[in-house]
Amino acid sequence: MIPLVDIHCHLLAGLDDGPRTEEDALEMCRLAYAEGTRMVAATAHQNEDWPSVTPERILEASKRLCQNLREQGIPLMAFPTAEVMVHPGLEAAWRKGEHLGLAGGREYVLLEMPHDLYVELGETVKNLRRMGVRPILAHPERHEELLHDAGRIEHLIRLGCLVQVSSSSLTAPPSSRTAKALRSWLRRGIVHLLGSDGHSPVKRQPRMYDAYCQICRWAGNAVADRIASTNGVAILHGLPLRIETPQPTHKRWFSRFW
Repeated sequence: MIPLVDIHCHLLAGLDDGPRTEEDALEMCRLAYAEGTRMVAATAHQNEDWPSVTPERILEASKRLCQNLREQGIPLMAFPTAEVMVHPGLEAAWRKGEHLGLAGGREYVLLEMPHDLYVELGETVKNLRRMGVRPILAHPERHEELLHDAGRIEHLIRLGCLVQVSSSSLTAPPSSRTAKALRSWLRRGIVHLLGSDGHSPVKRQPRMYDAYCQICRWAGNAVADRIASTNGVAILHGLPLRIETPQPTHKRWFSRFW
């Protein structure tokens, strides 16, 4: 099987609501490696709930994690990453270096919506693209407006945004309607990256393999390999990523009579 790349996993002990201890973080890494994951974005929240989480603290915690991995003989590559919550001053904060990009770089940034809130991201995406950074939207499938309103997610992709879905959304969708929509996303080229959004070695584990298999079933092995591996490798190394325009939704033949 192709090596898996987890583009969103909270692995930095004591920084946010991820693992509490370094041993918990290592146990998560052991689980991830056993699942076939070989590269992971070691993520920490950057939002108002965690004001002390700075790029410097993420980089230092990631350095400790990598040292612990080497000492324990776990050959998992971890890259320092922030999950940045969208806020009105995002673009200015990015210019000042207050937010950390994927793998500590300036080519990509992982964004999430505010808690329990949907906001229009078009202008934010355009502004970030003008600054040379490409946003990746974390788990947009949690928002009904993006998952079910035709054209919204496609518009963001056309502006240059990439889409990361969570593995648990594919393996345990909350409804058949959600599963159907996600299957359509995968087949139409809406999804570009996979992340476990792991937080714990117990409750929110860094599981990727079953989601990879689900993508294979729904959209084929080539699509699964891109989403769960090769796209993530490129991004963690700061390389440009070219994606296809999403395919349109196919209507049933009798819809023209409605």
